[in-house]
Order: sequence, then C-alpha cells, then structure tokens
Amino acid sequence: MYVLRGFFKGDKLNRISVFVRRQRIKKLEIWTMRAILIETFFLALFPSIAAAAVLVGIVAWFFRLQIDNKFKLRSLSFDIPAAIFIICGAVSVFNSSARSFELIYNYCAIVGIYALSYILVGQNIRTSSQVKNFTKALAASAFFVVMGGFFQYIFGVDISDMKWVDGEAFPELRKRVFSTLENPNILAGYLDVMICLALGVFSKVTGHTKRIIFLVAIALLTACLAMTYSRGAFLTLAIIFAVYGILKDWRILIVFAILTGIIIYSDPTFTHRILSIFTTTNDSSEGLRIGIWVSTISMIADHPFIGAGWGAFKFVYPQYNYYLADTSITIYHAHNLYLQTAAEVGIVGALAYFWYFFGTMFASLEFGKNKTSKNLSEFKAKFYSRLADIFINSKFLQNLANAKSMAITRLSELCNKILDKFSFTPSEKEIRDSGKNDEDFNDVELVHHEEMKWGKRRDKKKDKSSDKKNDDDNNMDLQRFAERDIYAELHEKIYIEDSQIVEGMKFGIGLAFLSMALNGMSDDLLFNIQSSILMWQLGALSAVLNIISDEEKI
Repeated sequence: MYVLRGFFKGDKLNRISVFVRRQRIKKLEIWTMRAILIETFFLALFPSIAAAAVLVGIVAWFFRLQIDNKFKLRSLSFDIPAAIFIICGAVSVFNSSARSFELIYNYCAIVGIYALSYILVGQNIRTSSQVKNFTKALAASAFFVVMGGFFQYIFGVDISDMKWVDGEAFPELRKRVFSTLENPNILAGYLDVMICLALGVFSKVTGHTKRIIFLVAIALLTACLAMTYSRGAFLTLAIIFAVYGILKDWRILIVFAILTGIIIYSDPTFTHRILSIFTTTNDSSEGLRIGIWVSTISMIADHPFIGAGWGAFKFVYPQYNYYLADTSITIYHAHNLYLQTAAEVGIVGALAYFWYFFGTMFASLEFGKNKTSKNLSEFKAKFYSRLADIFINSKFLQNLANAKSMAITRLSELCNKILDKFSFTPSEKEIRDSGKNDEDFNDVELVHHEEMKWGKRRDKKKDKSSDKKNDDDNNMDLQRFAERDIYAELHEKIYIEDSQIVEGMKFGIGLAFLSMALNGMSDDLLFNIQSSILMWQLGALSAVLNIISDEEKI
C-alpha cells in the first residue's frame, strides 16, 4: 500500500513539474518575442533600448533552448556566408595597422549586434502571426520617424553647423529633415526600405479599403523622402516603382507620377535638386565622393585579402587622402557600399557579405527557383515583354484611354441616376390622357417617389396604409443600424490575412534589398548602425518567410 501511494505521489509530482516547465517555456517564448518587437520598434527611435532588448531576447532564447526539447536550432539559407563575413571581420580587426581598443570594441559591439539580431529573428519567428506582429512593430516605428520628419519640416530645424547642403550650388536650400536618424541621406535610405516593404504588402492585399490605406502610407513616406532632398534615394525610388509597375501593376506608375508632380509643383527647390544629377552643376559633394572612391580603391589594392580592418576606414584614410586639401576633415566611410566593405574586410569578406546580401535579395524575389515563370531567363523575358507592351505597342496609352472612357461613362451614369432620382419622364399614355403637349410637362414640379422608383410620378393622394408600412420599414432600418457592430465591420475591412503579410513581406524585402543595393552605389546607407541592423533583421526574416511559405504549402 505504501509503495502504491509513493508511486502515485511521484506521478503527481512529475505532472506538476511538466506543467511548471511548460509554463516557463511559454513565458520564455513570450519574452523572446517581446524582445524582438521592442528591438524592431525602437531601432530607428532609441537604439540603446533596441540593443538592450536584443540582449534580453538572446538570454531568454538561450534558456528556452535548454529546457524545451521540441525547440531546435534551425539552419537558414545564408548562414554560411554570414558566418564567413563575421570571421573575416574579426581577422581584419586583429591584423589592422590601426588596431586599438576602440577598433576591437567597435567590432564586438556592432558586428555582435548584427549577429545577435540575425539569430534572434531567424531562430524565434516561426509562425505567420509572429511575422504579422513584427510587421506591425516596424510600421509603428516608421510612423513616428515620418512624423518626426514632418515636424522638422513644418517648424524648421537648425542645420547651420551641418555640411549636408552645398550653399554655392543650392543657395535656396535651407533645410533638410533627418528625423530620428543622424543624416538626411540615411533617413532617405531608410524611407526607401519602408516604401519597398509597404509596396510589397500592397501587392498582396485585397480590398479597396486596405489598398487605399497602403497607398496613403506610401504617399506619406514619399513626401517625407522628398523633404530630405536626397537625390540618389529619390532616383532609386523611381527605379523601384518603374520595375514594380512593369512587372506587377502599371497603375502604380500613375500614382508615382501624381506624387512626383505634386512635390515638384509645391517645391521648385526639389526640382532643381533632382535635375542637378543630370546637369553640370558644380556640387562639392559629387567631387568629394569621386575623390574618396579613388582613394578607397588604392586602399583596397594595398589590403586586398584581409582588408584595412573593420571600422578602421577613418583611421587609415588619411594615408590615402590625395584629393582633399583640408586634412582636418574626418572621412568616416567611402560613400559606396561595395568599396567600403572591400576596403575594411578584404575581398574574401566582401564576397561573403554580398553572397549573403544579394542571395537574400534574389531569394525574396524568387529568382532561380525551378518554376517556369520564376527563373531568371523567364524573368528577363517577362520584363522585356512588359516593357515593349508599355512603350512600343502603346498598350499603356491604350489602357489610359480605356480608363478615361470608363471613368467618363461611370460618371455619366451616376449623373443620370441622380437626375432620375429628382425627376420623371411622362409616358405617351400620360401625355395623351392629360390632353397636354410635351412642352406643358416641362413645367411640372420635380418630386420624389415614395419608394425611390425611377421615372414615375408620385400620386397626389397619400395611401395611409403605405405610409404606415414605410414608417415601420424606416423604424426597422434604424433598429438594424443601431444594432450594427461598427467596429466589427471596420475590422473586417482593414483586416489582412497572415498569409498575405508573409507573401507581401517576402516580396517587399526583395525590393528593400534592391533599394539598398542601388543606394549603395553613391552612399553607404549600411554605414549607419540602425539601418545595418535592420538589414540583418530583414535578411533573417526573409529566410524565415521562405520556410513558413513552404510549410503552409505542405
């Protein structure tokens, strides 16, 4: 009897311990996901809070990994090139001629956050609902960044000590917004990424209300981008819209053209700034970039394999400062993503980095898959075919003409219905019975029909029973309106399916990486810590989205 009692007591304790462990696993999962959302939200607003959230999330993830037998490590698509890049970065630091504690700290702090953010997102986001929460946090953060830009533009911001504007080339340009980021060009690159993500989700959602909401968001982001007066970022956005319009929906080109027209009309300075790309304006920033690029190429030639050292560019560059007369100016980066990476971590590290970078972009855009419509050759054929349809076969112009005629037809129908609602047309029998001519009916008073029927006259004698019926119907309509759940109807109109978010974000990340690649030709967006961390987050999320999509198809 005592043996049985002890057995059942031990079984009860085992059940309690299992229950407690499940509770702990659930709490750790919640804390890990909260850490990801906090990092995503505060990354562009308060980077210190985002960094602290990463550390908390990694600790929670590590403990969950120890006690949850079902929670296993998983390999992502580009773990190998990411690891090679991190190793090459460490080797470049310890072999740098400018080796110092600042260099080591810079590598451990920044690249460490890259790696931890990549692990945190890639290992813990496993469901469509978690992807949706991540997207919401990113959208909320972008909203506050845009509002900060509008606030600076409306109330003004002192940039007298900033070297963002060439006063001789652009004397009329007095303010460029930067919001919560450090520089207008960095803010512009960030906004390009957000527009691409919004455009990706926009391409997958259905329903007029939801698509209008995304169009409004894209319009606000584009307006804030114009306030930065960043030429390269706006040109990049134009290319993104052109590619999207040709491959997906040509109507987005009309939207972009309208937005650009409004911006040009409201701000002639912006027009002058953008057109300076194609003119011979003596802009000091252009000459400065070219000089830095030439010097950086010399730096790469002297350190081809190991590089000058991660974060050592500003220390090593004075040895290659052949073109700047003022040597007191500190050059922090090469204003070119490709030259900057190769100069700091060497050619091997740069190849690994761009393997990860462009591999993520192509995977998100679904290049190279064994599908007839999605491999690279078919993509080229489709691209050129759509391009020919628009600009050679004049289908674009024909579609515009059809849209115009359809709009006029619909507007005419609407006007006719409104006129019919307030008038009537007498039939031949009514004219014959009345003994009047057609002209006499032109003076008849326009009246409503009780039942809102078109083209019929209202009887002068009222039917009391019909009036009572109409009153009852009106009361019932009022009661139905009072019983309507307006919030439920609104939620139904703006609710987006998790699968649409997954597919939209996957496509949007591909466009975002394309925008970063284009911006990287003239300015190193990823030199900024917040933007580079966001890139590693999105890279991990892209691999996760591919896994989730494959699981949902199964």
